Amino acid sequence: MAALRFLASLFALVAVVALVTDATPAWNGTGPFEATSVIDHWKELAPVSLEATQTTIIQSTPAWVWNTVVLSFLNLPTFVLFGLLAIFCGYLGRHRHSLKVHIN
Repeated sequence: MAALRFLASLFALVAVVALVTDATPAWNGTGPFEATSVIDHWKELAPVSLEATQTTIIQSTPAWVWNTVVLSFLNLPTFVLFGLLAIFCGYLGRHRHSLKVHIN
């Protein structure tokens, strides 16, 4: 559970940094708010890795998996995807309270 809470905080950090990066031009008045998708970040940071991942997924699964499933997630804004991952991991890593029921 501690690992999931750590991942939740890491994903939340990435989401906040991505949101601030996308919103900074709008706050400064230098441009409109433009949300950057995950695939755009990936193309900018590691294009060879993106191409290798795409090739591997297309070769090992039907082509529709890349075109519909994977691209639908990668086209989401970065702060949305990582925010959802943070919520999901935070929910799974929460402290669970045990309920003690006594029957007389």
